[in-house]
Amino acid sequence: MHARSHGTPGNRKGMSFAEAHKPVSRIVFDKYDVDGSGTISVSEFRKLCYDMGYFLSDLELGMAIRLLDSDGNGEISYGEFIKWWQQEHRFKTLQLSPQELADLTQISTDFQRFDKDQSGCIDVREFRLLYADLVRRGMTKKTLAGTLEELDNNRDGKVSFNEYVDWVLGQRRTTEQPPHRSQQQVPARQGESSQ
Repeated sequence: MHARSHGTPGNRKGMSFAEAHKPVSRIVFDKYDVDGSGTISVSEFRKLCYDMGYFLSDLELGMAIRLLDSDGNGEISYGEFIKWWQQEHRFKTLQLSPQELADLTQISTDFQRFDKDQSGCIDVREFRLLYADLVRRGMTKKTLAGTLEELDNNRDGKVSFNEYVDWVLGQRRTTEQPPHRSQQQVPARQGESSQ
């Protein structure tokens, strides 16, 4: 009878149990974090997308990094990555139509005008100038404090680039929706009864 060597349960090709049972998101993230820094760089993220069948233009890549990189350090942490990875249409959100790209480029330009220290966030001091611009353009009728509260989703007292993008796009969706007409609003034609 031959003695068999049994490794740890789940041990595949020298992997630890924990490594063999990592979520797919972590496996993908670690594969593309080539330098082991704990973050995915711009070039590593481009490779990840391309390997999965989605080539991003330089403009799309730049916008994708701005959207995913919520702390504004120029790289994608696992926490930032997992939020994107869990979206059903994760790659669709990165590939933009020419109009969407133009819109996001304009939103980015507007945001950067007021982000004087280029931190990726607009603090209360910087927000006063942004608020005046939003009022001038008719994008808000709320008070400064009310607008800041509406934009600052995580309640850290600052408006991040992502919070601003979400808010502006939300405002546009609200103003672009056609008004709904109910049955009662449709007048009956002469000679017809409205039963």
